[in-house]
Amino acid sequence: PIALTPTGLTDGETVFATIAAVDVGILNLTGHEAPNPEAHYLGQRRLGSAFRDIYGRLIDGHAGRPGALRFGGDGGGGGFEGPPPTEAIAAFFAGPLTADADGTIRTSFDLPDFNGTLRIMAVVWSESGTGQAAMDVEVRDPVVVTAAMPRFLAPGDRAELTLDLAHVSGPAGPVSVAVRGDDTLALDLLQEVPLPPQGRARVAVPLAPDAVGDAEIEVAVTLSDGRMLTKALTLGIRRNDPVLARQSRIDLVPGAELTLDQTVLAGLAPDGAEVLVSAGALARFDVPGLLRSLDTYPYGCTEQVTSRTFPLLWFAGLARALDLGTAAELEARVAEGIQSVLGNQRRNGAFGLWSAYGAGGLWLDAYATDFLTSARDQGHDVPEEALAAALRHLRNRVNAAPDFENGGEGLAYALHVLAREGEAAIGDLRYYADAKARDFATPLALAQIGAALAAYGDPLRADAMFRAAGGRLETTSEAGWRPDFGSGHRDRAAVLTLALQSGSTAIDTAGLARRVAIEATLNAAASTQDRLWSLAAANMLLSGVGSEPISLNGAPLSPPAVRLSGAELASPKTLRNDGSEAVETVLTVLGVPTEREPAQGNGYQIDRAYFDLEGAPVDPSAVALGTRLVAVVTVRPERDSEARLMVEDPLPAGFDIENPALLASGDVAALDWLALDQVATHTEFTTDHFRAAVDWRGAAPFRLGYLVRATAPGSFAHPAASVVDMYRPAYRARTDAGRVTIAP
Repeated sequence: PIALTPTGLTDGETVFATIAAVDVGILNLTGHEAPNPEAHYLGQRRLGSAFRDIYGRLIDGHAGRPGALRFGGDGGGGGFEGPPPTEAIAAFFAGPLTADADGTIRTSFDLPDFNGTLRIMAVVWSESGTGQAAMDVEVRDPVVVTAAMPRFLAPGDRAELTLDLAHVSGPAGPVSVAVRGDDTLALDLLQEVPLPPQGRARVAVPLAPDAVGDAEIEVAVTLSDGRMLTKALTLGIRRNDPVLARQSRIDLVPGAELTLDQTVLAGLAPDGAEVLVSAGALARFDVPGLLRSLDTYPYGCTEQVTSRTFPLLWFAGLARALDLGTAAELEARVAEGIQSVLGNQRRNGAFGLWSAYGAGGLWLDAYATDFLTSARDQGHDVPEEALAAALRHLRNRVNAAPDFENGGEGLAYALHVLAREGEAAIGDLRYYADAKARDFATPLALAQIGAALAAYGDPLRADAMFRAAGGRLETTSEAGWRPDFGSGHRDRAAVLTLALQSGSTAIDTAGLARRVAIEATLNAAASTQDRLWSLAAANMLLSGVGSEPISLNGAPLSPPAVRLSGAELASPKTLRNDGSEAVETVLTVLGVPTEREPAQGNGYQIDRAYFDLEGAPVDPSAVALGTRLVAVVTVRPERDSEARLMVEDPLPAGFDIENPALLASGDVAALDWLALDQVATHTEFTTDHFRAAVDWRGAAPFRLGYLVRATAPGSFAHPAASVVDMYRPAYRARTDAGRVTIAP
């Protein structure tokens, strides 16, 4: 319990407070200081600046409403589920709180098994003043139990859980240590160790995981006086190797049965593997496979978060049927996607790709705004101010758009979004349709102008634009950098979607739908844009999936789709066609291969090497505990190209990234032998991965690097490093996989 007594109040005044209790270690890592409203309101401030403009008092002659100030600017900027924290984090907050009858503000927190220092931070306020207080409180058991183990493991790894026991106070003597695991990680140890006054003892527990999951480990220490101390640990067990997707299409004739068991997972590790089954209309586009692939997409720029969340607006019911989440969980996922996209929005309403002030572009602005307006239309909570800023930015960019001879992708998308909101100027749409149709660079841009015209009741011009888009589909180039993140397949799926939405008959939607369905087959060469717009087309064509005469173990499948895990396939399942006609059925199998693939590349080559701090090469298969190494990843394009690349280097479990600033700030003064290229537009340093996004043009190689330290003894899987063109994923490369052994 925590009690706070405010002073200096006037009679009858109501006082409010917030109280936080946080591990000082966390505060030191994050540089967080105790809140200080006195310094905020009364401390010295740098003088600010502001400007005023009377433009907003003018009347727009076209719309008959007050004008809007145009402004803008530019500047540099600052998916798979990762393993959980091994121990519970001590960080708590309560408030706003009010005082009891005696004038004391009280709250309490249920602490986890925590030994260390907590900082209690309080802020109080009333109508007449503010105040603050902070104090450090030491929390410790009579015997402090400290656990040390890798922050994650992979199946087949071998390591140790080390328990250090230190007597602090109270009776000394022998203590009993019991360690229990769960179904994911079998552990059953009971050991008695002597513990003299102020003495120490150590217990080592072998860890040998063979399955994927979050293993719950319970440590119980019984003291000599009978008291019991418990500690709960969580060990994330993950396969960080790339997931393989394979697909089978079967025409299930009337009365035919298909047995689903673990033979369909041949060559894949059963734990973590899954099978997606769909039939009939859903199978035509493999909607479950595409939906699942976007749901597990590991990267998180604005485009990718939007593409991952957008389908949940259309297929929430199917997502529930596939066990991708309950209704509440899917609602929360959409809300999280909205907040993530808005987190990359600038003050002027534009969106950055990896951060608010990173590179973006008008097409990305329109895409994010398209998602936000669609989410709002379906009842999701989208802040009005942020959405208004996004639409205002699109209007400003359209009004200030320069002339072009081969481009206009972002302009067309912006006009399409504005037209759907009733905020586009019909004169602009007619001008671009009549005078600039030949100058738009992509068929999607033409279709977006057509959809905007259709929304404004101009079907003749709309059909003309769709007709032009259909003719351009056959000549779209698949090569080169595209500011709209697109490809030929994406354009075909998007043009089909917009034509169906607009009701245009200017193109052969039936023939285009057949081609899009064929190309929608899940494969490694499909980008997030390809998959998202394939799902958008499927949503328009299906518009209410009907039932199919398909049953699983005798129970009808409605909707005709199901997701089965590798564990569920331990007992065979029977899929049967109970109807009178053949039903197209698709099986999509996702999993990690049991045999690791060798190094390979298409369009790129990638190498990974380790060096000591003096620049000498180091063999990572045999290093000593505590060794600091520099990991260097080199990417070599095989030809002159331009692409948005993602470089990914999964860590072995015994390594921890030590100094992210090496790459982020270029602070490599002590490593003068190391010539790194400061080319990353975004970097991520997580428990089990290093990732870097690189916009690369040319045929020259580039190098990325970061520091690691060997922090846990054992033998660990070392997954392959990889590079992939995020929007032409057929161009990719990977290194060999291996093992790392860290000696005690």
